[in-house]
Amino acid sequence: MKRTHSGQTSSSLRKPSPSFIGEAIFILISSFIVCFLVESFSRTSFVSTFTFLFSSPTAYLFNVLIIACTFSFVLLSSRRTFYFLFVFIIWIVLGISSCCLGSLRMTPLVFYDIILLINNISITTAYLSVFEMILVILLLICVLLGLSALFRYSPKRTVHYRKSIKVFLAFWCLTVSIAVPYSANHQDFSNTIKSYQEYGFAYSFIRSAIDRGISQPELYEADMVDELIHDISDDQTSISAFKKRPNFVFVQLESFLDPALIQGVQCSEDPVPTFTYLKNNASSGYLHVPSIGGGTANVEFEVITGMRLNDFGTGEYPYTSLLQNQTCESAAYALKNLGYSTHAIHNHNATFYNRHLVYPNIGFDTFTALEYMKNYKTNERSWCHDDVLTDYIIKALDSTADRDMVFTISVQGHGNYSAEPPETPYEITSSGLEENPNRKHEFEDYINAIHQTDAFLGELVEALKSYPEPVVLVAYGDHLPALPFSEDDLITHDHLVTEYILWSNDGRLVKYDKDLYAYQLASYALNRCGITEGILVRFHQEYMHEPDYLSRLTMLEYDLLYANDPANPETSLPDPTSMNMGLDQIAVSSAVLHGDLLIVKGENFTKHSVALANDNELSTQYIDENMLIARITLLSRAKAGDLITVAQCSSDSTILSQTAPVLCQVMD
Repeated sequence: MKRTHSGQTSSSLRKPSPSFIGEAIFILISSFIVCFLVESFSRTSFVSTFTFLFSSPTAYLFNVLIIACTFSFVLLSSRRTFYFLFVFIIWIVLGISSCCLGSLRMTPLVFYDIILLINNISITTAYLSVFEMILVILLLICVLLGLSALFRYSPKRTVHYRKSIKVFLAFWCLTVSIAVPYSANHQDFSNTIKSYQEYGFAYSFIRSAIDRGISQPELYEADMVDELIHDISDDQTSISAFKKRPNFVFVQLESFLDPALIQGVQCSEDPVPTFTYLKNNASSGYLHVPSIGGGTANVEFEVITGMRLNDFGTGEYPYTSLLQNQTCESAAYALKNLGYSTHAIHNHNATFYNRHLVYPNIGFDTFTALEYMKNYKTNERSWCHDDVLTDYIIKALDSTADRDMVFTISVQGHGNYSAEPPETPYEITSSGLEENPNRKHEFEDYINAIHQTDAFLGELVEALKSYPEPVVLVAYGDHLPALPFSEDDLITHDHLVTEYILWSNDGRLVKYDKDLYAYQLASYALNRCGITEGILVRFHQEYMHEPDYLSRLTMLEYDLLYANDPANPETSLPDPTSMNMGLDQIAVSSAVLHGDLLIVKGENFTKHSVALANDNELSTQYIDENMLIARITLLSRAKAGDLITVAQCSSDSTILSQTAPVLCQVMD
């Protein structure tokens, strides 16, 4: 063996130095501890974490390796103490955030939640009080100041890049080599809560960050899909039967659960008498949905498009990813092909889940959001009351001479529910939860909220009964509320099951009960009315009971979204609609300066109307639907000859629409 001049062998020189072995061991031990802490936060239980560690050691250790990979970057930094604590804080913050989200909506943190929070920071006001938000901000400031001081004063160390990179690569190569088979066997996220508990937080969260869209199915062949599309394209709806077809009104009820489905709890009266009546007298059934406590847009996505969320990425919201930049086949497009006009209505911000950008890509002609509504009220959680929706649904039906599809999303039943005793007694009370007063208060707050939602549903049914055209109403709960009831507490024994009803004002639908999945609901409703337009609509109608139904559905979804042929009219993506915001046209008739006030007159203004001078926002006061007043200041200026417009602005300052301009004039 070759020796050096000092008498050592070259092989002994190649051995990693004890310091690097020690650092690798330190990273592993630190990762083990951090993994335990993060799991405990996410599960809100040390006992559950111990159970996970000993019942699924392979899964736990793989999560340790993932965390170790993030710590391994420390080896490449001269400020190791700083970067170690930086990574440590990130993981702890993620674990605590998952704990907080779980308490609010039951499901753990996924990567898309961070994107939603960044894009819709105003949503925090629904979950946190002003005092709590101040505490969070102060805590973040303290952490940032501490990290800044640590970065400045922490000692620097010489980085031995050759050896550090070897240890760094060792961590990453080992983790990646395990990740491939592990991810292949741990990819079912149809129930996010159970998946996080079985697979671990680190793996599940990282997967939610990198797993997007629909992967190409193993058995996918374009010719096979073309043959499938050809088979389901033979039977199409006759346009000549238009007058016999009904209008469709879909109503997605926020966090709507019939309390009768909860075992061991009784209410002083039925909180949802309208829904109970419809279940007993119209077609109904259980509805399997992809989320619990939140994720409204994903249920909405399944209903409108007929696509299955579980075929997409882990924790993905297609509204914030895929549908930002492309269109997608939907029930709305299918009905538009038959001459229907399509409308979306939501008594919340238009920008939430980017609906104002998504709806033109799934076939809607109009979108009436909160920014375009008048005379609405909000509850103590700042959610708009649902009773405002009835008039806008009827207005949408009246807006055209032909048939309409109206898709409505309510919001009043949304959490967070109060665990404090009410200042005045609730109208409806409960029994069976006396051992847990906080739980009892939350439940009673909830049932009184959905009691008002049910009252809106009753008003809508009464309005539709006398409507001069045939209407089919499809109403359903989007997901269960974020209340601390286990699956064993439910008659369904399933957190991912709500209910739906299918009712018509002309008696065309005989009562027939059937359990469905959310992605089947629209095609089922259309089928009950003899409508078979649309590839996915017909596919669900014809293949729902076939043994290879889900695998074919995945192939069809992939083909329609990623492999469509623009030259083939059957599979090419539809063009986005020229969607109008609001049903009432907002217009400015005059803008007059009177001293330091700009008086803007017009029609259909709302509380969200803002005056602009040469596209510069002015400090605007809403007077009524025909007048706005803007005060002229050094920072908010307008002068004679400026172009004055009125914009509808969302709470995040996004301009949703803008009127034609008028010239600013000075009062004589």
